[in-house]
Parts: sequence; C-alpha cells; structure tokens
Amino acid sequence: MDEKFRLSKDAFLKMAEISGLDTTDPHMEELYSFIRGVFPGLKDIEKLDLGGAEPFMPSISVEGGPK
Repeated sequence: MDEKFRLSKDAFLKMAEISGLDTTDPHMEELYSFIRGVFPGLKDIEKLDLGGAEPFMPSISVEGGPK
C-alpha cells in the first residue's frame, strides 16, 4: 500500500470518534477494512484536472431540505 495513503487502526478510530461514530460498535472492524480498501484509490483524485470546472451549488428549499 502506498505509504501516503496508509491508515492505521488508531487513526481510523480517532477519525470515527471525531465524526461522532460509536467506536465500540462491532461493525467498526468491517468499516475499517472497507476504508483501507478505498483509501489507496483516492490518490487518483490528485490526477483530475478540475481547472475549468464550475463548483457544484446544491439547491436548498425553504424548508431546509434538498429540492
């Protein structure tokens, strides 16, 4: 695995905790395994040329939900 995209279990649990997830949930191990599989693919995002792309601005209704 690319060293730049290595994710330790401690780092994962800390991010999960900061995100408000229950780190004692039995599914954390499954989620960690999934995230470790996805993380290396994120390096391809750096290759995208978004110079001419317009930012996405979602519409929000008066009620606060998406249109």
